[in-house]
Amino acid sequence: MNKKRLLKLIEILKTKTDMDHKLTLNQIVELLEEKGIEVANRKTLYDDFKVLGEFGFDIEYDGAYYLAEAPFSISEVKIIIDSLNSLKNLDDSFLNKISAKMYSFISEYEVKELKKLEYYNRHSDRKFINRLEDVLQAIKDNAMLEINRKDKTAELIAPIFLHRQNDYYYLYYHYPDKDKIYHVRFDNIQDTRITETANDIGISRNKILEHINESTNSFYSGKTRTITVEILNDSDYIRSRLSDDFPNLVFTKNGFSLKASINDAFFAKLTSYKDDIKISDRNTTDQYIAYLNRIIICNQ
Repeated sequence: MNKKRLLKLIEILKTKTDMDHKLTLNQIVELLEEKGIEVANRKTLYDDFKVLGEFGFDIEYDGAYYLAEAPFSISEVKIIIDSLNSLKNLDDSFLNKISAKMYSFISEYEVKELKKLEYYNRHSDRKFINRLEDVLQAIKDNAMLEINRKDKTAELIAPIFLHRQNDYYYLYYHYPDKDKIYHVRFDNIQDTRITETANDIGISRNKILEHINESTNSFYSGKTRTITVEILNDSDYIRSRLSDDFPNLVFTKNGFSLKASINDAFFAKLTSYKDDIKISDRNTTDQYIAYLNRIIICNQ
């Protein structure tokens, strides 16, 4: 048993694989050779996988190999780093050191996903915690909140609560003269200010939960699919709306991609964008057309 090869092998599996990223035997051999480990007989890797399995490493094969269970999941790492960043009295260098250690427990692809979320990096947005505290204080004091969005629009709202869904915070709110509930993805808010005006919410908890289900959970009620959508009318306003409405949104060069359950709730949300977006996936487009035809028939 080559101990050095085993150590390099588990390092490769930890950093280069997860459930969405797998390596073939040939790719593993190439990566080992890049690290100065020669593999004379590739069958020895099967023995290595067996040894690592005996030590508790769950190596799975699904057309290629990947490490199924890391010491921490990406969600657990996010929660820990998010919690640390919320503590004001911790030194930045200490936070960076802890973050680096936490990153070592997940694959390099998951690290990239984490770093896309700016609010987990204290250097990229030092005001995030202050905005978060403003919102929580306004909710506690039943106060109104002035928010300035990244698209430069400003609003006076009555905040209800913060909800975390699919790696983002969402602020749920209403307007003083309306009982309808709205939401905005928190990282689309650039600035906040608590006002002195008192706020009487008067909205039932059931109505709030119904809105959460409609705006987020309904998109994930069954098997999800990744689809690509083109943006025909690209603007800060459209991008801000899209990121509010669709959790797990990833912007690309010409549009965006997202994971969602392709159902009526999803299509109903798409209709509000009219000619601003276009579905690229043909199968999803056909289902969308069928949905619109059902609406037309029902209204005849």
